[in-house]
Amino acid sequence: MNARGSREGGRRPGRSAGERAAFPARVADTIRRYQMLDGGDTVVIAASGGADSTALVHAVADLRLDLRLSVHLAHLNHALRPDAGEDAAFVSRMSAALGFPYHESTINPRALAVEEGLSLEDAGRRLRYEFLTTLAEEIGAQAVATGHTLDDQAETVLMRLLRGSGLEGLGGIPPARAEGGVRIVRPLIEATRAEIEAYLKSRGVEWREDSTNRDPAILRNRIRRSLLPALEGYNPNVRQALARLAVLVRDDAEALGRLADAQIAGTLSGGPGVVRIQLASFVHLHVALQRRALRAAVQRVHGNLHSLRFVHLEQARQLALEGHAGSWLSLPGGVRLMRLDSDLEMIAGVRVVQGPGEYRLSVPGRIVAIEFGVQLAAEELDDQDGRMDDHVRSGAAGRTEILLDGSGLGESMILRGPRRGDRFAPAGMGGKTKTVADFLSDAKVAKHRRAFTPVLTTDGGEIVWIVGLRAAEAAPITPATTRVVRVRAWPLRA
Repeated sequence: MNARGSREGGRRPGRSAGERAAFPARVADTIRRYQMLDGGDTVVIAASGGADSTALVHAVADLRLDLRLSVHLAHLNHALRPDAGEDAAFVSRMSAALGFPYHESTINPRALAVEEGLSLEDAGRRLRYEFLTTLAEEIGAQAVATGHTLDDQAETVLMRLLRGSGLEGLGGIPPARAEGGVRIVRPLIEATRAEIEAYLKSRGVEWREDSTNRDPAILRNRIRRSLLPALEGYNPNVRQALARLAVLVRDDAEALGRLADAQIAGTLSGGPGVVRIQLASFVHLHVALQRRALRAAVQRVHGNLHSLRFVHLEQARQLALEGHAGSWLSLPGGVRLMRLDSDLEMIAGVRVVQGPGEYRLSVPGRIVAIEFGVQLAAEELDDQDGRMDDHVRSGAAGRTEILLDGSGLGESMILRGPRRGDRFAPAGMGGKTKTVADFLSDAKVAKHRRAFTPVLTTDGGEIVWIVGLRAAEAAPITPATTRVVRVRAWPLRA
């Protein structure tokens, strides 16, 4: 961050004391409207050193006597920029000047981002709230205050709209919410960034400018610097309109949630760690209620909905409606959803394994393999009039279905991912073998998808099909074949 204030944002002449006091008064109105703080509360203010959090600190400093608040400042160093230490020093000096206790910690969001497949921004946000709420609990604070503004609200709504969020996502940033036993409050949520900077300049207060706010690789920055200004050409008050949309959607989502809770209550049982979903009830719910039931189950078993996306809910619904007993799905945060005979079981704290699971395909039978994005069906055929050989030569075999001599297959086959050292004899290569790894490379399968390319084997482990790509020459149909097995594959719906 670069320092701003005396050079770019120093005191401007002509500002009256009344004008400088107007901003804290508006903040006090927001605090009262959303019942963010009570008289006598201890509050932790998340202070990055930027304009928003610096304005929040000074506004609360003006209000603390009237609201009878005990105030602590907390700064989390993400150690992502060379000048990050200067931000911490800036907040420490501000804290000392105002007489507030100061708390600081350093984190490594990159490690969490890699471990759980998060963006650096999402990983930093999660660690930041963990630090703030843990600190609040340690010092007995009732609330954590962050510097989110009306501009942040508008940007968040647009980001989530672009990502295809549902009602909860389009509700944006709530003015106040509970995080365990601590309230997370946003006293600046009705103030624009322009108003905040004007307030700081009127008081001659400096702040730090984060250089990453200009990085065009970050979606929020592109929305802030390009999309919102363009939308203002259609509606000069688009930021206020988006913030108002968030309020309306959030209220509707809360009302719908209360109505839905009564309908899905009998579908879920259990608590933190393990939750059961009764399929007999789940399958009769409206699709919107099915998604809410799954979200509620994840919230109950895991404690939050971090990184849970629409695609995860659809995969979970597909497992519930079309999966077979024993099939399972990994969800974000180490949550596993297992299909049982008459229930779904959701378990938290499961160590995420690298690569997909393994499925047993009975003959006849059908499986839904969520990780591979495919469903398979096996059946026995009676037709032995020669048309099968024509079918095999037609080119359909290997992509959507294969025909096998079932005499050596037994009663089931195995669907799994590729393993180190796997070899097979691709159909049409005269019996020459090739490693599966080389085959996938030659077939231009992206590296990150190769571990999730489905491989069908006999019960004894012989590869008969790289599903969707090439059949093997294993178990070929011959004039002596007496049992023909057809295996067909369909991609799962998006």
